[in-house]
Amino acid sequence: MSSSTVERRALRFSALCASVFALAGLVIGLASGSITILFDSGYSLLSLVLATLSLVALSHAQKPADERYPFGRLTVEPLAVLLKGVVIALVCLFSLVSALWNLYQGGRLVTLDLALGFGAFNVIGCLFTWWRLTRYARGRHSSLMAAELKQWAMDTWLSAAVLIGFFATYLLTLSPLAAWARFADPAMVLLIVAYFLPMPVRMIRGALKELMFGEPGGGMREELAVGVADFAVEESDVRLARVGNFLMVDIQLEKAQIDDAEAIVESVARHCHHRQLRPVTSITLVT
Repeated sequence: MSSSTVERRALRFSALCASVFALAGLVIGLASGSITILFDSGYSLLSLVLATLSLVALSHAQKPADERYPFGRLTVEPLAVLLKGVVIALVCLFSLVSALWNLYQGGRLVTLDLALGFGAFNVIGCLFTWWRLTRYARGRHSSLMAAELKQWAMDTWLSAAVLIGFFATYLLTLSPLAAWARFADPAMVLLIVAYFLPMPVRMIRGALKELMFGEPGGGMREELAVGVADFAVEESDVRLARVGNFLMVDIQLEKAQIDDAEAIVESVARHCHHRQLRPVTSITLVT
């Protein structure tokens, strides 16, 4: 099964799960009066939209070059990841403002039996979805899949934190400090947002690096340098940029080395195949 086919299946599965959690969260959030559950539901709805965006991005990235896009659509994937990061960050900031406003208004009461039941359902469902996507992504180096995994990792930990928070709130109602229970719901949102906000920031930073053709990490340069060293190509003569599932490689050769060009390109292709990347290789002649 091809890597792109597996990615499409994984993204469809992600979109289906996100739609279930979003609908359930919206109903329970409105019934229980919890802004924490509504935030979780909004994030699940966002996951559905972003999973659909990832499917569209994957479809466009696989299209060959044409007259309108003579170099193909290399930047579609990092653009999708960038948009994901920006939207998630905005949702976090909006939730932060809402929680602060609720605290200022004196907190709010929550129907805890509904909240606890939904919290348990959400943790189990998100954990299963995250585990399933991890299996899909095993051995694959896709920026879209990596972003999807980060997204569901955030949702899983968010759901776990919500469940723990609701349980702590329930215990608080049984104590002499029961009057403070009305502040627990917005306080949970503040803690969750503060913890998870760096994640979309990292997504945005990584996507911008790819869009600006930054040097890839993960030992790619070292591995590629070993592969082309047999052709007397210095590491400083190799330029690399990771853009989505594409690895752009420019190798500077002297005219005397031109006979090795085809073998060098094949070596780069083997390296990319090992990492499940698509090579875009160019040879630059220098004097």
